[in-house]
Amino acid sequence: MRGPLCRVMPMRAQRVVLRVASQREVAAVARMQADAALTEHRLIPDIASHRHDIPNGRRYWRRALRGSRQRLFIAVRGSEVVGAIGVDLIVARHRMAPVRRRIYLHSLYVVPHARRFRLAQGLTRLALDWGRGRGATQARLEMAAPNRSARALYESLGFRAREMMFARPL
Repeated sequence: MRGPLCRVMPMRAQRVVLRVASQREVAAVARMQADAALTEHRLIPDIASHRHDIPNGRRYWRRALRGSRQRLFIAVRGSEVVGAIGVDLIVARHRMAPVRRRIYLHSLYVVPHARRFRLAQGLTRLALDWGRGRGATQARLEMAAPNRSARALYESLGFRAREMMFARPL
């Protein structure tokens, strides 16, 4: 299975397929997002929760898969989902908006045993290609400041920091 929104990448003895998720993979992605929440909580404990609502995650991804302006891309090794990224197409209604069509990347996560095989890079490129194909002229995302590996990934793909958020206890 190959095409503009499906890629095959080598990973040890098995290949990994990067593609659009189907409804049957939603539960696996929701469980994976629970692990992602723990990781994010370790990076930014005062902002990110240490718990993830798996049933709510399943509902969110099921709705996203039905929408025309959202996609969920996954990395599959055999029958195991080892990575995912969500992408939303945002269309500005105001004619004076400097960027009329952009994408927002979110929920990127690769399971620990599948890291270091460029899956995050492949998933991100797939999401960028999807956005380009829908007329988007800009991609945006947010990340935890202490996440150096994520920053290196995004900078290698041409992203540059535009905003910063500061927080402190009161």
